[in-house]
Amino acid sequence: MDHGLPALDFTRGECTFCGECRSHCPQSENLFAGPVLLSHVVEIEGGCLAMNGVDCQACRDHCPTDAIRFRPRLGGPFLPEINEDACSGCGACIGVCPVAAVAAKTAREFADA
Repeated sequence: MDHGLPALDFTRGECTFCGECRSHCPQSENLFAGPVLLSHVVEIEGGCLAMNGVDCQACRDHCPTDAIRFRPRLGGPFLPEINEDACSGCGACIGVCPVAAVAAKTAREFADA
């Protein structure tokens, strides 16, 4: 909980969509009317090792939906790409990034960027 509202800390692990959060949230009646869904996707930011010439694919290796792919390029490590439709927003890729270059963004923030 953060200021009385539920908050996710993906650095501690991903959401498995188990629904256990319902039993711990005082706002569960208002926030969890249906199945647990996360309305965000991840974004790879500029500090990404692969974008800076260092071979790393940790985020892809931990993505349970294969939403992160790496596109080959000449002269450097493969570059990450997000398949927004495949991203469940679980956050499995966030905590494993060695430079914290993966962030969750709401679908609206992602579209505005």
